[in-house]
Amino acid sequence: MGFYMKTIFEQTDIGGLTIKNRIIRSATQEGSADQNGNLTPALLSIYENLAAGGVGAIITAMIGVDEYSRVFPQMLKAYGDAFVPAFSELVNRVHKHNCKIIVQLAHNGAKANPDNGERPLAPSDFSINRDNPARSMTKKDIQNLTHRFTEAAMKCKEAKADGVQIHAAHGYLLSQFLSPVFNKREDEYGGDISNRARIVFEIYSAIRGAVGDEYPVFIKINSEDRVAGGLTLEESIWVCSKLEKWGINGIEVSGGLAVSLDSAPAQRVMNAEDEGTFAKNALAIAGNVNVPIVSVGGYRTPEIIEALLNKGNIQAVSLCRPLISEPDLPNRWKTGDRKKARCISCNKCFDTKDGFGCKVY
Repeated sequence: MGFYMKTIFEQTDIGGLTIKNRIIRSATQEGSADQNGNLTPALLSIYENLAAGGVGAIITAMIGVDEYSRVFPQMLKAYGDAFVPAFSELVNRVHKHNCKIIVQLAHNGAKANPDNGERPLAPSDFSINRDNPARSMTKKDIQNLTHRFTEAAMKCKEAKADGVQIHAAHGYLLSQFLSPVFNKREDEYGGDISNRARIVFEIYSAIRGAVGDEYPVFIKINSEDRVAGGLTLEESIWVCSKLEKWGINGIEVSGGLAVSLDSAPAQRVMNAEDEGTFAKNALAIAGNVNVPIVSVGGYRTPEIIEALLNKGNIQAVSLCRPLISEPDLPNRWKTGDRKKARCISCNKCFDTKDGFGCKVY
C-alpha cells in the first residue's frame, strides 16, 4: 500500500466544511468598511475577487462584536440591524465561486478605539495608547462580552456564513487574556493558564450553545507570544487540547503578541528558510490534538507548502499578504505556473489610508 501524499489542489474537510483545495485566505484587515463600520461596494468587490481567484475558503478580516471592540471606524462590525442583509450579499457572491467564507469575530481590547469614546477594555489596566489607556474589565464586562460574541455568531449563521472563527491571537483582547504580559488579574480570570483561558472557553461554549453542534466554530490562537514572559507553546497546546474535547471544529495556529518587531505575526520572508513562520509550532499542536490544523505565516512557494502538509497533521495553509498582491494566486498555481508568490513582505499593504491593495505591483 503506497504512502498517501497530500497536495494543495485536492478537496479536503476542515471541521465539517468541505473546501475545494488546501489554500485559505487568512483574516486580512482591509479597512474598507464605511465610517460606521458597514459593508461597502469596495468590500464586496475585494471578497468576490478573492473567491474568483481560487482560494478554497476565505476568513474575513476581524469583525467587531460590539461598540468597544473596533480599532478604527472602517473596521467592519457584526452588530446593528444592517449586518445580516448586507453580509448575506457578500456570502452569495463568494459562494458563486465554490468558495467558503468564515467570519472572524474579534475584540481589539487595549488596542481598540471605542466608537463611543470610552476607555478601551483589557484584562488589566494597560497603556498601549497613552492618550486613552485601557481599563481592567469587570466580571459584568466579561459576561457582556460573551453575550456580544454569541449574538455576533448568531448573526453570521443567519447571514449563511459557513462558520465563525474566534480571534484569540496577535495581542487582541482574548490573546491579552491568554498572555501573562497583559493579564495581571488575581481573580478566576488570571493566574495560571486554566484561569487565563477561562474567558476563551466561556465564549466558545456560549457560541456553541447558540449555533448548535453542526455549525462550524473555529479559533485562531497564538502558539506562543514571542515575548519574554508571554504565552508559551506548552500552554497553547493545553488550551487547544481542551477546546478539542469541547468540539472546536478547527484551529488556525499563528503567533506573536504584536507589541514589538520580533513579536509581529507578519515577519519578513526573504528566502525559503523564512517560510512557515509558525510551522514548527503548528506541527507540535497538530501532534497533540485530533482536530484540523491550519498553519499561517509567511508561505510563498507551493513546494514548501506541500512539504509541510505532508510532515504532519496539517490540513491546510492560510495566506494573507500574497493574496493582497495576487488575489488570483491559487488559480495561477493550479494552471501550472508554480513560481513563488510575488509578495516581497514589505508590509506596505497594511497601510490602507490610500485604499486596500498591494502598494508595489
